[in-house]
Amino acid sequence: MNGKQKILAVDDEPRNLKIMLLGLRGEWEITTAASGEECMDILRTSTPDIILLDIMMPGIDGYEICRQVRLRQEFEFTKIILVSGRALLEERLKGYEVGADDYMTKPFVPEELAAKVKVFMRLVLVEKELKEFNVALEERVNLRNQQLLAAEAKLVNAAKMSALGEMAGGIAHEINTPLGVITLVSSQLQELVQEESLDRVMILKLLGNIEKTTQKIGEIVRGLRLFSRESSKDGFEAKPLREIIESTLSLCREKFKNLEVNLVREPFDDDLLIECRAPQISQVILNLLTNACDAVEESNEKWVKLNCQTDDKVVKIRVTDSGSGIPKETLDKLFQPFFTTKGIGKGTGLGLSISKGLVESHHGTLFVDSNSTNTCFVIELPLKQAGGV
Repeated sequence: MNGKQKILAVDDEPRNLKIMLLGLRGEWEITTAASGEECMDILRTSTPDIILLDIMMPGIDGYEICRQVRLRQEFEFTKIILVSGRALLEERLKGYEVGADDYMTKPFVPEELAAKVKVFMRLVLVEKELKEFNVALEERVNLRNQQLLAAEAKLVNAAKMSALGEMAGGIAHEINTPLGVITLVSSQLQELVQEESLDRVMILKLLGNIEKTTQKIGEIVRGLRLFSRESSKDGFEAKPLREIIESTLSLCREKFKNLEVNLVREPFDDDLLIECRAPQISQVILNLLTNACDAVEESNEKWVKLNCQTDDKVVKIRVTDSGSGIPKETLDKLFQPFFTTKGIGKGTGLGLSISKGLVESHHGTLFVDSNSTNTCFVIELPLKQAGGV
């Protein structure tokens, strides 16, 4: 620490101040005040490490000075030693109550005062060093937390892109098929125009086919936009659950079709709103759906059902497949990072772990329904987040 530590000695008796100076001279920087008012004036521009404070003074007494010092942040490390000519227990207790650190009675031995001051000066140094250490530690923790959050966001995004890569072929097929329909219908319209056989009914029918197929492409594109959007810094926003689910289903229908797995979306309230980060909920639902599809790929009976149940406060999104459940020894490790039941090269083991984290960031839970006769994962989410959106 740079410079000498500071003492402010306050007493309305000059003799007492001389005795204090006799015991303390040389080692510390000492300032004296002969009254409470002079003491408060000094404290407006100075922050002593220790205040030696007489209690009984005319005007502002020692108790009041002590109260005012303890109200000010700049004196958080300042130690106050009350000095009195009386040794009454009541007086000492009152001093501690208003914030004093110690109490001495007059007359005192200068050497004893110096020894006591040394103890408190060491304490001041330790407390200051401890605060500096805590501030530095807090800065390091905050930096580490920011790094972890950034790493987590990258991990979530990597898992998301991995899922998109896995389904890229199916999505391309989903888009190419309606594009082929549009091309064919456009050609038919051109032929009708060229032949001048303007059959109004046929033209309307063909235009209707174009509209329907473009809507299908639009649904897939909306699903991709929703799913791929970076949302880690988004706030919660009220969104139709139907919209989130339909956009998600548009990304994986082709996978189910290719593997001949029957995908059933059971009906629910189309007007249901949920406060959430929609891309994250879409990511969780897609992960559960694709996991379920992979799980029943080689089963004799191949189906996956998605349904939603709700009350006034909570929605439960269930993804159930035709599997017969998950063994307990696997269930205990299911949500651990890097644990996977898939074959080598078919899974990172991060999907369920990330999904669990995303659901919990929405103040919800992701769990396996042990009462279901089939394999059933449940996403339980509040319809409204605490404090609203």
